[in-house]
Amino acid sequence: MNIKEEEEIKKEFQLERVVLFSDAVFAIIITIMVLEIKLPAGMRHASHEKVEEAFKELIPKLLGYILAFFITGMFWAKHLKIFSFLKDYTKQLIVYNLIFLFFISLFPFSVSVMTEVVSPNNYEGFYIYLTVVMFALFAQTLLTGYLVRNAQVLCINPGQIKINLEWKAQKFNLVAIPVLVCYTLLGFYFKFDHKVFSYGFAIWALGFTFIRKRLNPSPQKNGPLLARLFKSRKRKPAKAEAATEAD
Repeated sequence: MNIKEEEEIKKEFQLERVVLFSDAVFAIIITIMVLEIKLPAGMRHASHEKVEEAFKELIPKLLGYILAFFITGMFWAKHLKIFSFLKDYTKQLIVYNLIFLFFISLFPFSVSVMTEVVSPNNYEGFYIYLTVVMFALFAQTLLTGYLVRNAQVLCINPGQIKINLEWKAQKFNLVAIPVLVCYTLLGFYFKFDHKVFSYGFAIWALGFTFIRKRLNPSPQKNGPLLARLFKSRKRKPAKAEAATEAD
């Protein structure tokens, strides 16, 4: 084995360590969030009414965990896709990845704030959680942008990296997310009415979705798993009929 081959093996091993470390962070975060869902101590000899009341108190935490689990899963899937195109790494890439993981690591805190504070007259906890999610999305966009700018050195098939990572739509996050964060800060500072605040979030979300779709009108074939499964099931009968007619 020559020196070049040894360097390649070492590089692959180190890149694999980066991926495994990131996966471990995601796994620990999900574990920490689910640990928050537990009954109070001393419920073994409690009455039926107290147990029922304790379960009702867990419903917001359970709903918050379900929401956070799927959002965390979406971030993990996107992170997995980004790193699937890598053939090398740099110190800058590690820094961008650590910044992204830092905001992901805030999910348990933001979920606990959301579930403990949210009520029909108080939505601050939800806004805090959404802000943390937006910061994580912004950091992931910075990570993606670094890969796009350095694709020749870092990526497999560098000519296709912008298409594969849907960068045309992704880079819109660099504008949309700071706008939302500024709106949130202004809302907290000037104490906007909750309904007005919510309308602003809804308008931002609709505009964000519409513009992202316009920037990326042709999603890739590797779309959601369920959509691909249904498409494949629809195509199979047609192929079977064609084969029968040929016979």
